Amino acid sequence: MTKILVAYNDSQAEDARLFFESCADDVKQCCFDNGLEFTSICSPNLTEENICENIQSHKLCFIAAHGDAYGVYNENDEDVVSTRTTNYGFNGKGFYAVSCSCGQELCGELQRIGLKIFIGYNDEFRIYGNENPFRESAMSGLKHFLSGENIQTSRHAMLEKFDEEIEKLNDFNPMAAQYLLHDKEALVFSGEDDIKISDLI
Repeated sequence: MTKILVAYNDSQAEDARLFFESCADDVKQCCFDNGLEFTSICSPNLTEENICENIQSHKLCFIAAHGDAYGVYNENDEDVVSTRTTNYGFNGKGFYAVSCSCGQELCGELQRIGLKIFIGYNDEFRIYGNENPFRESAMSGLKHFLSGENIQTSRHAMLEKFDEEIEKLNDFNPMAAQYLLHDKEALVFSGEDDIKISDLI
């Protein structure tokens, strides 16, 4: 059975908690819809140790938490997955992050040890106003990939979703549209075009 690791920062002290939770809920629903199993890791258990222990038995790690160029962090600013953590368990796996900037350095580090697909951002992930267009755009690629589509199709569908939401926002909230365009332009969607979820180990 295909298993997905769903990790997110839902600390009560976290301003973006509801957004991170909503992203994680989308993944869980997608797993239900496609007959996939999932394991949740959230605060206060969002730690490097728990990710390393669980990734071995999961094909893909989804994470929604704060990040920077070098990694993704928990509510205590501790490394969860970063260029400084032990990442060999990601060999042959997938990594999908709704986190700022980790596409800069973390992407290359995980690919160096054998990660097959990386989806994240090489700049800040920004939200302005209503969170729904930002969440729906950020999650669309994963929804397609978990449904069995390959990387090329999932990437194309995700970019189309960004464009669709940007066009809607342009009519009544041009500032939000600019923020969403920024997120689209910062997107890192890396992996061989024909890879599907079934190809991950």
